[in-house]
Amino acid sequence: MAKAKRKAERSSIELSDVHRELQKVLDQGDVLLGSKETVRAVLNDEARVVIHASNCPEQVKQIFTEAARNGDEDLIVYEYPANSLELGLACGKPYSVASLGITDPGDSAIVRILTPEEQPREKTLNIATR
Repeated sequence: MAKAKRKAERSSIELSDVHRELQKVLDQGDVLLGSKETVRAVLNDEARVVIHASNCPEQVKQIFTEAARNGDEDLIVYEYPANSLELGLACGKPYSVASLGITDPGDSAIVRILTPEEQPREKTLNIATR
C-alpha cells in the first residue's frame, strides 16, 4: 500500500513539474495550440515537443507517434493525463486544447522533464561456472 502511495505522489510531482515548465514555455517560448497547427509543425519537422490530451482523436495521436518512431528522433510525444479542457486550462486558455506543439522551449526545462529516462542495464556478475 505504501508503494502505491509513493507512485501516486511521484506522478503528481511529475505533473506539477510539467505544469510549471509548460507555463515557462508559454511565457518565453514558441507554442502552437491546436491539432491542425501541431500536425503541420510535426510534418514539417518544426516541433520539438508534442503534448496531447488523453481524449485527443486517435488519428492525430497516430500521426504524432509515427513521426516520433519513423522520422524524428528528437521529437518528444507526451500524453497529458487529463482531457483537452484541462489541458486548455493548464495553458491558461478558456477553451479545450487537444494538442500543442512546442517549437522553441525558451528557458524552460520541459525537454529534460519529458525525455524518457534510459533504463539502466542490468548488472551481470562474471562468475565462472563449471
